[in-house]
Amino acid sequence: MKNIYVILSATPTMMGKFIRVFTRSCFNHSSISLTEDWKEMYSFARYRASNPLVGGFVKEFPQRLSLGKKNHDVYIKVYRIPVTDRQFDEIKMFIYGIRDDREENIYNTLAALGIFVGHRFNTYKAYTCSDFVAKSLSKGQIISDSYLSKNIVPDEMQKFLDKYTVYCGRLKNYRPLRNAHTECRDFYIKLGFVREVSNTFSHFYNLFKRNVGY
Repeated sequence: MKNIYVILSATPTMMGKFIRVFTRSCFNHSSISLTEDWKEMYSFARYRASNPLVGGFVKEFPQRLSLGKKNHDVYIKVYRIPVTDRQFDEIKMFIYGIRDDREENIYNTLAALGIFVGHRFNTYKAYTCSDFVAKSLSKGQIISDSYLSKNIVPDEMQKFLDKYTVYCGRLKNYRPLRNAHTECRDFYIKLGFVREVSNTFSHFYNLFKRNVGY
């Protein structure tokens, strides 16, 4: 037997706060980790701290959740889900398949916006953080595929994962991370206004093109 970890978090971003208020949720972001110390934690999120609109598949690290701001702590909930070796391998293969895909898997900003208007955008090789985590869990047969037919927000995961809760509280107090220092400097690089506008335009162009052709 092995364990899979799902992490829900309330990130200190404007977008995160807006999502929590609109959905009346405690959390706005979800991640999945193959290890307790989050050395293999993955999600779909912004590529860089300075641009919340452009993102995709990312390998996360603890400081990423707080955007590297030392004066910001993050409220989290951690689930430890026991799985068989076969379930673990199915989930890992799905995650690694996206990681190693030559075609970029991007953040589904349209689906994130669709939460507010009640419309689901199924876009080719594009996920929100919750879509990605739910899909990973479905690959391991931990949840039913029926959960994948609607827009999923992090709080909804509590309905079927709460029995696996091992921690709920501040990120800084989560013991398995006390020796974790895996910051990625690229996350904090600012590319400049023109470059960021260009990247944002390209991201949405790809989203609309993939959504039309899906």
